Amino acid sequence: MGVRRHKRYPPRVAQFLWKNLHNAHRVGSYWTHIPECEDRAMCSNCEVLEDMEHVLVNCECPGQKLIWEAAKSLWLEKQPRWPELSLGTILDCGLAEFRDGAGKVDRGTQRFYRILISESAYSIWLLRNDRVIKRDGEPATAEEIMNKWKFAINQRLQMDKLLANRPRKGKRPALAPKLVKETWSNTLNNEESLPADSLKEPRVLVGSRFSPNPDPATKSRGIG
Repeated sequence: MGVRRHKRYPPRVAQFLWKNLHNAHRVGSYWTHIPECEDRAMCSNCEVLEDMEHVLVNCECPGQKLIWEAAKSLWLEKQPRWPELSLGTILDCGLAEFRDGAGKVDRGTQRFYRILISESAYSIWLLRNDRVIKRDGEPATAEEIMNKWKFAINQRLQMDKLLANRPRKGKRPALAPKLVKETWSNTLNNEESLPADSLKEPRVLVGSRFSPNPDPATKSRGIG
């Protein structure tokens, strides 16, 4: 099954990944063959060819670096090592394999990694488009960047919880509650105080502790 139709990803993210795999995004060399549009091939901030690896990993414009720092901070709450990022590892995030201490496949961690990497990359792409197309090159503020990223991650959490509580034809839930808990364990705000049936609590959000260089005084707060 192709990425674009894969149930592992929301349609918007699946389409983004599919276009990357098929070199269908209008960036970089796409513009070099169009008269009077050649300047669009370059990153106006870094003055280099703006291919997707530059957009997602290397661009110095506010956005990608801040988001990946936040993603790394959140990931390290769950796993001890942050994988090295490249365009290839981002696009193949759904194929990454993680195992627990007993050597068994850790489905929750694999699923969280896929969500974290794909949503972070897509958020970076949206920020790039907003800056280039709507803001005439003016970058978003750090607060705007983090708020959009947090919203994207929290939206996936809320969707998981809805699916875990939604019966499929009156029988099993659309998504196994156990898998949802394994996916989001160690990433929730004040997780140690959550009730056993926290999947039914609508206001449980990913904690603020994943912010880059978090202030210890704000570590226990929810997302503001």
